[in-house]
Amino acid sequence: MIRTDRESVFRFLCGLMLLISLLLAGVSMASAQTSRGGGRDGDDGGGDREDSRAIISADIVRTANRPEYILVVPPAQAQAAVDALSASGAQSLRQRSLAALGRQAVVFLLPDQLDLQDAQALVADAAPDAVIDLHHIYRFAQGAPRIYAPDLIGDPGPGRCAAPRSVAIGLIDGPVDSGHAALASATVVVESVLGSGLRHAEVAHGTAIAALIVGRDGSGSLSGFAQGARLHAVTAFRREGGGNVTDVEYLGAALDRLLARGVRLINMSFAGPQNRAFAELLSAAAARGAVMVAAAGNDSTSRPVYPAAHPSVIAVTAVDARLRRYGSANTGGHIEFSAPGVDLYVAARRGGHYDSGTSYAAAIVTALIARMGGVSSQTARRLLVGTAQDLGAAGRDGEFGWGLVQGPSC
Repeated sequence: MIRTDRESVFRFLCGLMLLISLLLAGVSMASAQTSRGGGRDGDDGGGDREDSRAIISADIVRTANRPEYILVVPPAQAQAAVDALSASGAQSLRQRSLAALGRQAVVFLLPDQLDLQDAQALVADAAPDAVIDLHHIYRFAQGAPRIYAPDLIGDPGPGRCAAPRSVAIGLIDGPVDSGHAALASATVVVESVLGSGLRHAEVAHGTAIAALIVGRDGSGSLSGFAQGARLHAVTAFRREGGGNVTDVEYLGAALDRLLARGVRLINMSFAGPQNRAFAELLSAAAARGAVMVAAAGNDSTSRPVYPAAHPSVIAVTAVDARLRRYGSANTGGHIEFSAPGVDLYVAARRGGHYDSGTSYAAAIVTALIARMGGVSSQTARRLLVGTAQDLGAAGRDGEFGWGLVQGPSC
């Protein structure tokens, strides 16, 4: 008799669902077992092992473009294991005694007809305590540098957009190590306006700024945003009292030197108090066509600082990868643009390191202006405003200016 009550119907449906689930599970298991093909390079052909070809094939020691295999065996069993592999066509490349470990290491090349699974079986029969596996490569766990600035400003990436070779960029800073790997193939002229007897500032800051502007780096980690341009770096900072400082006299000399060399685009990644004499020098430079870019400063103040607060200077603040203003960045109505400047990977004495500051944001804006060609301050501002990504309050504000600059098209 067929029961038609609700309980029977419920039990029937549950049983049907269970049957369908089991059938689907069987199909899934079969698919998983056949998803790995046989092969030599990193795959042992077994259904319960990883397909190393897709995961680690590039991280295997190779001889004549063939993967190496390493046998680790107690010395008393070494000869038997080696003989078993050699009899199957394996080629012994080198041996190493690991006496303190009580082991012998032997590196092999396997013939085409012998895959890793077969080699493991041969070794297990001949030497029960021996193991053989791919000769894998290991690397420092330091990770690759995190480079976010190009993506943040919509730039195609290092080297894809170059500045015109006719463009010269001036840098007023500390000394620049023009021999640094990121600058060795760039065009960098270095000179100083410091008087005799003064100790030059450390090279770290000036070198980092220079590389952000014109650096050339094969890996892309330390590539500049205006590759191809000529950089004229003037040292105006000296070492004094445990810090790096300059003054109006030497800043004026640096401005004068750059203008005398025909350099009109000038980066100033430093900040200090308002000064009428310095203001006069900046006005004179602007009157002679100088396009000046300066860092907003990192003093967490809303007081205007120079040279960024001078009306002829383009003031730049820094943001991080999440478009948050750098916590120490100065604010104020003179701020015009934002650029990446937090946890940037920049040139350092030994390669590169991470650093933060409005100095680096200013360098990026200077580089982007260089890619526009020999434009005036008015044109540079107009083009930057026209493409900026608004941040913070709508329109221009005292934290982000007009917003995040965007890389000009190539």
